[in-house]
Amino acid sequence: MVANRFYSIFGIVNGTSNFILSQMSSSNCTFTDALAEAKTKGFAEKDPTLDIEGVDSAHKLILLTYLCFGRLVKLEDVFIEGISRISPADVNYASELGFEIKLLAIAKKEADDLEVRVHPTLIPKTHLLSSVTGVFNAIYVGSDLAGSLLFYGPGAGQLSAASAVVADLVDLTQDIRAGLFRPTLKIIPDKSIKRLRKIDEFESRYYIRFMAVDKPGVLAKVSGILAKWGISIASVTQKERRKAHVVPIVMITHEAKEKNLRAALAIIDRLDAIKESSVAIRIEEV
Repeated sequence: MVANRFYSIFGIVNGTSNFILSQMSSSNCTFTDALAEAKTKGFAEKDPTLDIEGVDSAHKLILLTYLCFGRLVKLEDVFIEGISRISPADVNYASELGFEIKLLAIAKKEADDLEVRVHPTLIPKTHLLSSVTGVFNAIYVGSDLAGSLLFYGPGAGQLSAASAVVADLVDLTQDIRAGLFRPTLKIIPDKSIKRLRKIDEFESRYYIRFMAVDKPGVLAKVSGILAKWGISIASVTQKERRKAHVVPIVMITHEAKEKNLRAALAIIDRLDAIKESSVAIRIEEV
């Protein structure tokens, strides 16, 4: 793809996290149970923190960003959010709305800016990435000449890891024998990129779940706070009543700025009628 300019990378690049989210979706199990199964099957490390908190995906995204855009970003420049707060309820509600939840590594060019981030994301069930399940990984690349391309294969487990390591060693050995070894890759940077966009500036649609006391006026108060921060609601659903008259309220917003959403949620979470910290997950049409 050396002749192409790139617009975007959307990657499922951590097999452990993808296995966990797939199990939560297919078996309706908790995050804890899915993680335990991943460990039993050898798909998760003894300490899976780097995988489930998105750091491993961020490491891989840095390499992909360098290959595609010629920008070697630092780890601290990547916004990172893991999957440990995702609940079976969120997986089910997302499914009802026509989405799957995936941990995506995203590098996306917007005008002169580059966004580099890792976080749980709702993507439409109709998209190819939604069908990537279990320990499989996929990278969906947008380019000017070749168009959109999907690279797919296993991303966790002893054999697939061994295959990749041996392939790299053989490739390196052949380059050395042929006198082609160079200490650094010669990547041509995309000079149209002027800066990295901060997460506060990022705009997206959002899935939001509140756990609220079932009484008149709560929904109006929540909606009013969102409106004050310029966040409009595309759809809202009040789910079945739970214990102590607390009900889930699920909203999908129109595009909103991350900074404004976080400010609004901080106020909403302090309301007496809100009984748990709200959950907000970004939506990507990819």
